[in-house]
Amino acid sequence: AFPVQADVTNTSDIWATRSHVIKRMGGKPPNLLICNSGLSERGYLLGRAPKEKEGERPALRRARARQAFISNLSDSTKVVNTKVDGFLYLTHLWAGEALHVGEPLQILYISSRQAVDPGAGVPGYVLANFGVLALPQILRANLGRKAQQVSSSCLALPFVRTSMTQAYADNPKVFGRWQPRMLEPEEFARAFLELLGHPRETLDGKLLQLDVAAGEGDDIVTTWSQAEMTI
Repeated sequence: AFPVQADVTNTSDIWATRSHVIKRMGGKPPNLLICNSGLSERGYLLGRAPKEKEGERPALRRARARQAFISNLSDSTKVVNTKVDGFLYLTHLWAGEALHVGEPLQILYISSRQAVDPGAGVPGYVLANFGVLALPQILRANLGRKAQQVSSSCLALPFVRTSMTQAYADNPKVFGRWQPRMLEPEEFARAFLELLGHPRETLDGKLLQLDVAAGEGDDIVTTWSQAEMTI
């Protein structure tokens, strides 16, 4: 394993990693690409202005609402760009390299259960993860007859303990919809490696969600199921 520093929303940064990665991989592009960039946002109720404050003058009310509007959408823009742009740029680069050298490529897009079962308060995050679900279909249509060489799947994950989710670790109202407790990174890693044990053609084009159930004591049981989106 080796680190590569890049801004996934910057096309020049992404392109600059190409030669370095291929060199470190022994002259060939990677055959497994995991797209996992993402940000969280402070959260706000989409379509609702801030609550009025008793005794607040109209001018102050307008100024406060304007600032909240700008700040909220600035957060959402960063979240959407980091997820959607990052995944799109990486797909375009490495799918192209795989086809160029005639090597198979498996792409796994990390999305969220929020995309399948959205909750209030994080509209940019939900929108970004929902947009990711269309990428396998878009990629297949663009590759045409070469689509079998590049497989792709979306994984809808529940809450895994990270620096982004730590603030919700003790709030079952947030994560309790999908799991009895927060998943630890090593628990998700085991479930992820189990999924990678399946032939890539059986995962191609699928939307797979990670289900978490209570086991004995504080143990949990993880299983993968195929989700269907109806729009």
